[in-house]
Amino acid sequence: MRASELTVDLRGIGCPYGSTLAIQHFRDAPVGTIITFILDDEECYLTLKRLFPLLGQRITKIEEQNRVYKLSILKVRFF
Repeated sequence: MRASELTVDLRGIGCPYGSTLAIQHFRDAPVGTIITFILDDEECYLTLKRLFPLLGQRITKIEEQNRVYKLSILKVRFF
């Protein structure tokens, strides 16, 4: 079964608000969803990159191009 996917565009939104929005979208998604966050704030990107594994979630893909970051996370459990 293929996981559902969701993209959340957070370009133009800095930390801490960007991280807060990312966590809210992630929290509301069902387990098994792959959520891709698109960010242009490096601090927010680094925060989320560290935070999600600490919450027991799995990073599936990381891309960076021209200071735009794409971080894909598989929601493996509720938090």
